[in-house]
Amino acid sequence: MPTLHYLSLIFLWPIYLLQAIWVKKTTLKLPEPKGLREGIVRLNNADDSQLSIDTEVVSSSEPNTLSILVIGDSAAAGVGVETQQQALTGQTVQSLTALTSQQTTMTSLQTEPATQASYHKLKWRLIAKSGYSTKNCLNKLNHILSQAHQISADTVIISLGVNDVLSPISVKTWISQQQQLCELLYTSLGCSQIIITSVPPMSAFPALPQPFRWFLGSRANEFNHALTQWIDHSSLPCEQLDMRESLSNATMAEDGFHPSAEIYQHWGKMAARLIQVNTQAKDNHTSANTVQNKTSDR
Repeated sequence: MPTLHYLSLIFLWPIYLLQAIWVKKTTLKLPEPKGLREGIVRLNNADDSQLSIDTEVVSSSEPNTLSILVIGDSAAAGVGVETQQQALTGQTVQSLTALTSQQTTMTSLQTEPATQASYHKLKWRLIAKSGYSTKNCLNKLNHILSQAHQISADTVIISLGVNDVLSPISVKTWISQQQQLCELLYTSLGCSQIIITSVPPMSAFPALPQPFRWFLGSRANEFNHALTQWIDHSSLPCEQLDMRESLSNATMAEDGFHPSAEIYQHWGKMAARLIQVNTQAKDNHTSANTVQNKTSDR
């Protein structure tokens, strides 16, 4: 049964079309921020949270190095701020470095033995471009992999959906593309965690006039509901990162369409917490297996 926002197309499609053209012509075009798109930092030192490339060459297979990959659209690329340090990748690296430093300090103060962080370095990479849809991102990754470029990631952060909502694509097709993308990340990159960011609340985008804003907001909600349902039933290591409620009153970038520095900071903190939970679970599992093996050897 068609939902209300699709039924509205019968009467309001000329208005939606005119408003879409107006938004495209009048919305401020912001560039992707400057800065590095890959590098390595030390995780156990909060002073080394700046996006940088360590002078020591670290292979992707080194067991003490945690690797993260950020992929997606203009929001993943950081549009809305001036530097990658302020964007999603930079804020995730800073937050994860701070969390790991706190964990190391707390562990050193404990009198009883505790599980220490097994990762000492963080290797990060950003693959994103303004205008990317899920299909565009899938094609880009397939192209990179076909060129024999070596890519690996323990965790992948995905930011996609806005450009899909703006397109005529159906929810069913979008979910199918999301599944293909996640399967590719899991099988080809060997990642153990895939963080999929929900489509942002487009009903709150200042750049969009009503009733076009309402229509796109309803469509974004439809996409998010389908995404939640798919993740709940998928065997892939996917989890959904939803900031819609925690940032309902946040100010957006000057174009009224992209995240501000405040939103990127919150986004990075939430992603870092999910990554920390996943790495701690892996550390605890490894420790439990070690204890069990030692016990069985006696």
